[in-house]
Amino acid sequence: MSFLKKYLKGWQFRDTNPALEEGDVIDVFVAESNSADEGHVYIGDTHLIVEGATPDTVEKRVRVRVTEFDETTTTGRGEFLEIVGESSYTS
Repeated sequence: MSFLKKYLKGWQFRDTNPALEEGDVIDVFVAESNSADEGHVYIGDTHLIVEGATPDTVEKRVRVRVTEFDETTTTGRGEFLEIVGESSYTS
């Protein structure tokens, strides 16, 4: 195996439109919340509306279960499960 192949082994390009399926559980940051029980998550060009993500979850890393996803429009909905981390912006 060449040095270059060893060095690049396991590398892959990130897609701006990840393929999500119903039932997938992902960790993401909540970008904004416009209501008491709904937040917005952006993964590249993908947009998820997350039910149960309150304003308290904005800029926090949360675990979400995907409940619907349309691959053609790269939009979907998810269900908030739990907070799993803080934002790197908070001090």
